[in-house]
Amino acid sequence: MRFIHDIRIRAGGILVIALLRFGLMAMEVWQGNVPVLLVVDNTLVAALLIWESSRAVVLYTHRRYPLSDLSGRRFGREALLLLLVIGLIYGVRMAVFSYFFTYAQGPLLLHLFGLFYTCLYGLLAAGFYELLIYMDAWQKANQEAEQLKKANLISQLDSLKNQVKPHFLFNSLNTLTALVEKDTEQAVKFIAELSKVYRYLLQSNEKELISLANELQFTQAYFFLLQTRFGPGISLTVSQADTYADCLIPPLTLQMLVENAVKHNQVSISKPLHVSIDSPDGRWLWVTNNVQQKRVSVPTTGTGLANIATKYKLLNQPNVEVLAEPTRFTVKVPLIQPVAE
Repeated sequence: MRFIHDIRIRAGGILVIALLRFGLMAMEVWQGNVPVLLVVDNTLVAALLIWESSRAVVLYTHRRYPLSDLSGRRFGREALLLLLVIGLIYGVRMAVFSYFFTYAQGPLLLHLFGLFYTCLYGLLAAGFYELLIYMDAWQKANQEAEQLKKANLISQLDSLKNQVKPHFLFNSLNTLTALVEKDTEQAVKFIAELSKVYRYLLQSNEKELISLANELQFTQAYFFLLQTRFGPGISLTVSQADTYADCLIPPLTLQMLVENAVKHNQVSISKPLHVSIDSPDGRWLWVTNNVQQKRVSVPTTGTGLANIATKYKLLNQPNVEVLAEPTRFTVKVPLIQPVAE
């Protein structure tokens, strides 16, 4: 609660109370009936005592009682203590000045009127600090909630990351096993491309963002593994996306989208799967595939898309858009502009 010790807030509050009190005795001052010392006391000195005593009472109450206690009993104790402190201050001041000034020995009604306004200003000052304290607590609660939410999302993201690698490795090893028996030369090339893929996986694992150029290069290596597995039953087209090679995206975004297309569609020579990567405007990356659902539907958990959406959410970027049409499935992910150095 830094604002509690902010000298500007305290000086401003004291000045406001001093001006309000001066307005109550303006007529007497104008007529010259009030001594200068009494004017100073009734404005600046009184305002200082009212503000600081109200502040002290509020701080004492918050140290004594928990912030979560919003009961009337707590506020009642605070108000009673404040009125007692301000009443004591007002009584001592009047006693001192009554000894020196005839003006201060005015009728009882005048003193009651002055005491009423003194207590009112004190309650307003205390209410102002209460409002600041609860606003501060509310902001901290929101920040803590956001931090917990972010921590939860990060935990989910880590869990999703760990699900990608074993699945990918299992499919790659199956393909390699079949390839070794048929074509040794192609198997060697497959191993080289597989090493590139895993090198990228290891290097990008700790990064939040990576350049589109690097992601496209990785996707080409990954696609080689798929093409080795499916042959001419799958094709990949990259149009204009390399124009925005300096833009950034979360790593493995394209890999998961291509893998998602393979998972949910038939891939064969008679029914080839076409995947295209495009960026018509440089702000969004479009990954599109033709829809040819498998005869036996594959259970979907939405893990791949959820992973991508979570990454963009953590980065405070626009939401990922999914366009599901009868013959075409498109996922649009935002391209993040690099920060100029």
